[in-house]
Amino acid sequence: MTKEQTIEAIRVMQAFVDGKEVEVLHRGLEGSVTTTNPSWNWTNCFFRIKPTATLRPWNSDEVPLGAWMRVKLDPKYRWLLFNVGNDDARRIFFLDNEHSIDKGVTWNPCGVMEESK
Repeated sequence: MTKEQTIEAIRVMQAFVDGKEVEVLHRGLEGSVTTTNPSWNWTNCFFRIKPTATLRPWNSDEVPLGAWMRVKLDPKYRWLLFNVGNDDARRIFFLDNEHSIDKGVTWNPCGVMEESK
């Protein structure tokens, strides 16, 4: 292992000790699995801290025009989304509202889920 690889291995192992989930990817195979008992076989496997998803507000290109919006605290209050609004409006969408693109059958947060490292 190089010095940089060792630093990364220590970071991953310390995260495991601290209770974070760790994934193992076997070299030559696709996909990763969460492991509760890692072997730390760095020769045949690659280990990483399991990425977590975080929700961030929409940008102007991501606003689903034509979606129904509702206030989380008062779900009876609904309206049709017809413009993208400015940054402040999208921040309010994100914090206080939910949206539906299937005419109110399912309601989702007003933002985009991103995988964080």
